[in-house]
Amino acid sequence: MLIDLNLKNKQVVVIGAGWEATRKVEALLGQDCEIIIVADRISDSIRKWEREGRLQCTLMIVENGEFLKNYDRLILVMAATDSRDLNRELVKSGLEMGCYVYAVDDPEVSDFSHPSVISLDDNVKVAISTSGKSPLMAGTFRQRLEPILRQTITRVDLFQVVLQERMRKLAKETLKETKRRKEFLQSLLIDPEIQSFLERGSLDEAEYFARQRLEKFTFNED
Repeated sequence: MLIDLNLKNKQVVVIGAGWEATRKVEALLGQDCEIIIVADRISDSIRKWEREGRLQCTLMIVENGEFLKNYDRLILVMAATDSRDLNRELVKSGLEMGCYVYAVDDPEVSDFSHPSVISLDDNVKVAISTSGKSPLMAGTFRQRLEPILRQTITRVDLFQVVLQERMRKLAKETLKETKRRKEFLQSLLIDPEIQSFLERGSLDEAEYFARQRLEKFTFNED
């Protein structure tokens, strides 16, 4: 079963900073979580993200999972070292702390398999998984599908995702019934004026008119 963990404002520790760890970190960057890399060496990509303030690195030689006790909001431990035995020991320590755990290429001890992800501006993510049977094939399918998705899901669609997020929060405050909120949000998809603003990249103007539409919906409900 594919799930999307809510990692917002939580701590995620990735142990290791090689190629596999870098792939896992890349998937975490859009999750609005605190990413901590612990390793004895750091890849160029991870160093770049550190300079951008998107994560923090701790240089150390990891021998066991005792250091994990230093983190107070830890929800996920991802073990991506070159040692299977060390990864398993780190997973065990994470489980003892009540965390979700993942070990590279070791589905037997992991809470989940890590899908191959296509990310479109961090607003749309499509996960491709073989349930751990063949990460290589999952990556192959991602390479085939990504160009198709980028042609199918347009820039306007991605703007609409952002607009829907903003208006959904407001609609929850004013429209009591779930059905009415759904009707309102669906109306934004076909509103020609709002669509015109989104096509021009004018998201703030589109939101202004969407708020006006919401006022009308709320008035009609009353």
